[in-house]
Amino acid sequence: MSTNTSEIRNLVTIGHRGCGKTTLTEALLYSAGATNRLGSVDDRNTIADFEPEERERQISISPALCNCTHKKTKLNIIDTAGFAEFFAESMPCFWVADAALMVVDAAAGVEVHTHKVYSTAAEMKLPIVAVINKMTGEHADYESALQSIRELVTGAEAVAVQMPVGEKGGFEGVVDLLSMKMMSGSEKGGRWGDIPAELADEVAAARDALVDGVAATDDALMEKYFENETLTQDELAGGLAKAVAAGRIVPVLAVDAASTIGIGALLDFIVSVCPAPDARGEWNGHLPGKPEEAVVRRCAADEPFSAVVFKTMSDPYVGRISLIRVVSGTAKADDNVMDAHSSNRERLSGLATLQGNKMQDVPSLAAGDLGCVTKLEHTLTGGTLCEQKAAVTFDAPPLPQPMHTAAVEAAGHADEDKLAAGLTRLAEEDIGFRFGREPSTGEMLMRGMGALHVDVIVEKLQRKFEASVSLREPKVPYRETVRKSVRVQGRHKKQTGGRGQFGDVWIQLEPTPRDAGFEFVNAIKGGSVPTNYIPAVEKGVVAQLQKGILTRSQVVDVRVTLDDGSSHAVDSSDQAFQMAGQIAMRNALAQADCVLLEPVMNVEVSCPEDLMGDIMSDFSGRRGRIQGSDSIAGGIAVVRATVPLSEMARYAADLRSITQGRASYTMEPAGYEEVPAHLVDSIVAAHHAEEEEE
Repeated sequence: MSTNTSEIRNLVTIGHRGCGKTTLTEALLYSAGATNRLGSVDDRNTIADFEPEERERQISISPALCNCTHKKTKLNIIDTAGFAEFFAESMPCFWVADAALMVVDAAAGVEVHTHKVYSTAAEMKLPIVAVINKMTGEHADYESALQSIRELVTGAEAVAVQMPVGEKGGFEGVVDLLSMKMMSGSEKGGRWGDIPAELADEVAAARDALVDGVAATDDALMEKYFENETLTQDELAGGLAKAVAAGRIVPVLAVDAASTIGIGALLDFIVSVCPAPDARGEWNGHLPGKPEEAVVRRCAADEPFSAVVFKTMSDPYVGRISLIRVVSGTAKADDNVMDAHSSNRERLSGLATLQGNKMQDVPSLAAGDLGCVTKLEHTLTGGTLCEQKAAVTFDAPPLPQPMHTAAVEAAGHADEDKLAAGLTRLAEEDIGFRFGREPSTGEMLMRGMGALHVDVIVEKLQRKFEASVSLREPKVPYRETVRKSVRVQGRHKKQTGGRGQFGDVWIQLEPTPRDAGFEFVNAIKGGSVPTNYIPAVEKGVVAQLQKGILTRSQVVDVRVTLDDGSSHAVDSSDQAFQMAGQIAMRNALAQADCVLLEPVMNVEVSCPEDLMGDIMSDFSGRRGRIQGSDSIAGGIAVVRATVPLSEMARYAADLRSITQGRASYTMEPAGYEEVPAHLVDSIVAAHHAEEEEE
């Protein structure tokens, strides 16, 4: 039997790297009795970090789905990575969760990546529960961490719903301000007891602050509160649950996941306050291929079946494993359904729940539940499964663009086929990873969210597909354009006995505004170039524009006008006029004052305010132009700059060195700009030397 929708809680852990998200997941599973041992990141035996690359590095890389049951309620927990390089895969997890556990280190407080994940969760209207972790740490400071959360939260109020009893080595439990009980100890989450008398005044003040915060979110509670009536525990808990679901309150709890102190109270809170899937509202979709025709699905058993895929994995024995959320209706094992994107039939084979990488077969999954199916042929991450007679598509959230690029080459001939197959499979698994051949340079490029991301892909290629590869910095995809207009002739005449070749054209080459592209104008009058040969002339011109005269780069932003020429009744042909077009274009480029263009990027760095000067200085050294800066909550600043792509090859490592890992960045194309004159000669010389070497 599947679990009832109202008895499900879907949670995603979010936060900066090192805050203890995976350890918290492990503690929740252990304390709820889903496992009989408490795994450790240091011991490389946690359930959520099961990939060899994760255990070796002792970091989370890909989202992992786990589950446990507490007080007859099923908790689905998606553990996500805390490194910005792996953030793309977290986005679909936010989409399918019903609440986020935002984990904050008790010593470090809110850190850079916490800002990003909080903002994303808030934009997606995901209820957020803040969990201050590592309370037994040597430098733990609950009040400081709480204040940093209050500074982070916007459009809502961060309110403590627990009060820690002690901290650092003296952390022994928490007082729950809803039930006014204390949970102490660590065995299987702890045990409830009375509040020590010496804490009575402090607890009373903390509860008053909680009541104030909850009452302010509900008119009926506020009216009763103003009339000096005491709110009952049920009224307070109900008001808090409504405020959390609406995003008006971010409740704050305290735990030490490694010792499981406070975990029992967190489990109780999740069950009593976090929203069930059917409390999150309707899912808005549309008919496949018709975004203007809206379709709404309620998270209920009596609705037609629909589900979304939020993660794709591959197993050498099982094949493709697709993690799904049942949006509406019921998923039944081996049912035939439809991939909404392609309209192809899919089968719900191997329907199961997941505990990391361990599957437990189930006959069905209720509306709102999370699980997995195997061997889907057409549906990838972000896709929708539905009934053929009740088609619907749900749009996945937009993904950040890859920022780090590396050129990849098979180590040997035997690795080439393995490389192609491996890249395709890994791109299906990891939605933050892209690959493809760069037309202007001919290189096979791997694109990821950072250098670490690409390194992990290389390790997976070797481990999963036995494909050995080498990486190098990619060639910069320069482009060329012209500064002045010229009019030239292109004449191709060849006599080899018998029929010859003859084509003669006059063209005018002129610059156009940046990003205007290429334009070919036919201005022939009087038939000097027969109409049937004009497409061949354009073909020859376009072919030559792919190979400029400076670095053999594509020539852009030009207009070519064909205005005169001549032909021969016997010797003219498409081939002859194509050659004439190429010759004319080559002659024109030699006279038109060619200039070199380089790609530039919009870069945005989030860093502590005291590092702004270092970031700006580093940008200046990279020929960057500062576009502005802002200070945001929690002492974090955002610096924006435009920087040439050629200067950003090693930026991830350099930024980590400059900031001791306390900053993150995003990067996206901004266009092309002219290369400074003093750099052109060295770039051209390096290109010619490379050509000679090849």
